[in-house]
Amino acid sequence: MKKLLCILALTGLVATVSAQIDEHPADPDANKATRELYRYLREEVWGKKVLSGCQAEWNYNTNDAERIYEASGMYPKVNVFDFQHFDQSWINYRTPTALQWYQAGGIVSFMWHIHMPTNAFAEQKAGWEGFYITGDRPCHILPSRCATEGTLENRIFQRKLEGVAQLLLYYQSQGIPILWRPLHEASGRWFWWGAEDGEAYKRLYRYMFHYFAEAGIHNLIWVWTSEVGDDDWYPGDEYVDIVARDGYAKNNTTHISQAADFHRLRQAHPNKMTAMPECNSVPSWENMQKDDALWLMVAPWCGGGAFDHGNTPEFWQQFLSEENIISREK
Repeated sequence: MKKLLCILALTGLVATVSAQIDEHPADPDANKATRELYRYLREEVWGKKVLSGCQAEWNYNTNDAERIYEASGMYPKVNVFDFQHFDQSWINYRTPTALQWYQAGGIVSFMWHIHMPTNAFAEQKAGWEGFYITGDRPCHILPSRCATEGTLENRIFQRKLEGVAQLLLYYQSQGIPILWRPLHEASGRWFWWGAEDGEAYKRLYRYMFHYFAEAGIHNLIWVWTSEVGDDDWYPGDEYVDIVARDGYAKNNTTHISQAADFHRLRQAHPNKMTAMPECNSVPSWENMQKDDALWLMVAPWCGGGAFDHGNTPEFWQQFLSEENIISREK
């Protein structure tokens, strides 16, 4: 009887956690596949299990996923691609990489390190392009001007949006729903989209949201990345499906849950799921469970990060074999 009561109590708690989350995605016109993915995340994953993930190597590939498979015999569930190089001739974002990942049972995610001319008056085809606002070649583009119709910056930004919109429409035509994480880590103020203040950033984020909706793109689940304590930068519940935190705890090699950030975001955004789409040491299931910090998703950064900071082949074998860690095979 006690066991039955415990099961019933746990079931009730999980149901309560799911019930707190917004029932529908932020895009009121989200297509069927996207609504189904959102339902799956909200009802079958959130508060019960954790999605495993990894990054592409800065563009459109599954290199880290393949390495993790070689080490563990399983693939992560989510592959995070990056549109960083979408307008360069050496890469083709229309190859079936995303479709193959999705058809194999994976979840497709995209982020976008948006390259802009370091000098707006050089426009797109001249001068250096980048996204950092510090360093040898800082980008001086202002988000407020990118979101202002008629400005030179807006014309450049719209060209970028149009290029990515065509790719998103292409994936939409293939039936692929996407976890979409643009304009991330803004309040850290190291990317140009965070160069001003929260108001300028929110205006830019909402501009992108409406631009894609008007372009007929309805396969996106919108992920906003917080630096924690940056409520003034939050675009608003109507523009966000998942609140994320890029978890780079200092000198972290022990798979801590990073519970403090989890609970601060939960308190600030109780009706949104909370994810960690970038990290150094991947939080272990044991630590996440112990600290009541079940991130919706955890994914190490690329460029060696998948096997650094304690993310050994042995860790991946253990991690992906956990019953409540969702791999692509599950």
